[in-house]
Amino acid sequence: MQNINIQIVTPEQAEEICRYIITTLPEWFGIPEANERYAKGCLLRTSFAAYLDEKNVGMITLEFPFSQNANIYWLAVDKNYHGKLIGTLLLQKAEQYCFEKGYFSLTVETLSPKHQDRSYLKTYQFYENNGFKPLFELQPYGPDYTMVYMQKNL
Repeated sequence: MQNINIQIVTPEQAEEICRYIITTLPEWFGIPEANERYAKGCLLRTSFAAYLDEKNVGMITLEFPFSQNANIYWLAVDKNYHGKLIGTLLLQKAEQYCFEKGYFSLTVETLSPKHQDRSYLKTYQFYENNGFKPLFELQPYGPDYTMVYMQKNL
């Protein structure tokens, strides 16, 4: 694979990138209201984008809710570039950034594997393969969606 460049982006760039990548991933981002919330939320957080030959192919957006913990607000890779370690590279960059800023752990919320959703099983496996451990499940969006909260020590 060619050289991937990962860099911090402005909030406005992050919103635009989020909106673009969502269009490549309808299996993950099929609720328009939620997609709008994600895109607008990127304006208020710290984001890193992955570029391949100047084309954006992925982004991770972080938030810092507590003094020692960072949270992955949004992470996605253009569907055409799945399986090329771009998500892992974005995650490593985020972990490095968080560690350098004094954060000791990184958390993320995703759909529980109990749903057996093919797309989100891949997401869960990705986080597990990158050292995240499940902490607990919750249903913040009602009984139809069980989410799992995962954590990794940095």
